[in-house]
Amino acid sequence: MYDLIIVGAGPVGLYLAGLLKKYKILILEEHEKIGSPVHCSGLISSNLKKFVKMNKTFIENKVNSAVIHCKKSKVELKPREEVYVINREKFDSCLANVKSNIFLGAKAEEIEIKKENVMVKTNKGIFKSKLLIGCDGANSIVAKKINSRPKEILLGLIGIVEEENYSDFVEIFIDKEKIFDGFFWKIPRGETTEYGCFGKKVNFKLLEEFFKIKDYKKRAGLIPIGPGKTYFHRTLLIGDSAGFSKPWSGGGIIYGFTAAKIAAKTISMTFEKNKFNEKFLRNYEKEWKKILWKNIKLGLLCREIYKKMNNTQINFFLKILQKMKFVNKLDMDFLFT
Repeated sequence: MYDLIIVGAGPVGLYLAGLLKKYKILILEEHEKIGSPVHCSGLISSNLKKFVKMNKTFIENKVNSAVIHCKKSKVELKPREEVYVINREKFDSCLANVKSNIFLGAKAEEIEIKKENVMVKTNKGIFKSKLLIGCDGANSIVAKKINSRPKEILLGLIGIVEEENYSDFVEIFIDKEKIFDGFFWKIPRGETTEYGCFGKKVNFKLLEEFFKIKDYKKRAGLIPIGPGKTYFHRTLLIGDSAGFSKPWSGGGIIYGFTAAKIAAKTISMTFEKNKFNEKFLRNYEKEWKKILWKNIKLGLLCREIYKKMNNTQINFFLKILQKMKFVNKLDMDFLFT
């Protein structure tokens, strides 16, 4: 019997395990290698320094501005501090240096939440614990078990081209005629260049035609937008499984790490008081909402407005945005704080 079973050895699950070293933890990961396959860009703000020790081995490049294009308009935005372009495979591997047992190639197939414990059936055996943590992505089996789904699930596509690029800015391309609910991007990854897009109806042909690329490595991942319920009897959801992402960009690492710190405190209290019921675990959702909910809620509202705008309206908005000096002082993770 374990104290905790964490389903998913992504960055959020690994980070949480590192915060709870005194407990007997089992991490179940369906893939055979930590950090692979890569599902997202790894463009992360300087807020990352608040959670992990920065390591040159996983930093591919640093950028200090974003250039947003829409037809004839262009605006350059500069965040408070530089932004890191992270190698996700190396980043996840660094986080995997935890004392927990990590069982690779173990896919969770069935979950049974009982009054006295939780049982997880995998392709490599059955495991039991006092508490279950879902960190298993947008298609989380744990989230499905407690009937929790994000507001939207989008598809993110990436093409990595063997093209050296140490630019100090990323580029965002908006074309509502091609993607009404997302955008295209170009990220300088140092030794390579990343081209990407996200939305409900994107495909690699669209990416190829927009950027005129042919030879590239394909990556893809699901992006949850808008959290559902994040607690249940003996169960918590964190990261993508909870729907923790920025509605305006789909990035989720900082929100996931923020929620993990809150979850760690709730989990410690749960074991101290021996209260694993849904009513007590609700404290976790109350606490993350104090920090994240305002930005997520307003971000969702802005997203709904964005989806209804056309290119002409976006052009007009960008021209106004260019004149607003305060924009460059905003935190890219907490725009509305």
